[in-house]
Amino acid sequence: METMTNKEAESRRKILDSARELYIEFGLRKTSMDDVAKRTGIGRATLYRRYSDKDQLFQAVIFREVKRDLASIEKRIRGIENHLDGLMEAFTMAVLSIHGNSLLSRLLVTEPEQILPFLTSNFDKIMSFSTQFLGVQIAVAQKQGHIRELHANTTAEMILRLIQSLMLSPGGLIDPADEGSVRRFAEGWIHPLLAP
Repeated sequence: METMTNKEAESRRKILDSARELYIEFGLRKTSMDDVAKRTGIGRATLYRRYSDKDQLFQAVIFREVKRDLASIEKRIRGIENHLDGLMEAFTMAVLSIHGNSLLSRLLVTEPEQILPFLTSNFDKIMSFSTQFLGVQIAVAQKQGHIRELHANTTAEMILRLIQSLMLSPGGLIDPADEGSVRRFAEGWIHPLLAP
């Protein structure tokens, strides 16, 4: 596993922050590696040592967004005693946070041809990471009798694919922008499926 010094971690944070800001301001297509290097205040060579191309840099920005959302969700549900209730809260928070993400919202509207491959056919890294993370939580909940005994990682992937679908196709009876709508869907459809 790669370990970073504080200086390297801070440099990486600045690069990803700069890239995210530029993607929101100008879009993915119009943001070059040179733009990111200038905004960050580093040389091109330094940027290319960390990220070999625009695709890798963009994936790093998206992966960081996912990790931040997971950390926020984990913190929020920590005090919920029943793990199934916690999972319903996590699902609701994930849908709302992804739908409300300013970077994804901007790019899905203005540059769908650029962003859709990252959120569909090239989504395997994020899906794998998220499935592992959620699968562990589901397995713990199953041991405590809060969630029905189903394959934990398959259950995790099903939930993540529902979130992905709501992100990519927001129109319909389930409104990912409306907390009440998302909660009703989670409680009415996912909860009964997973209840022991």
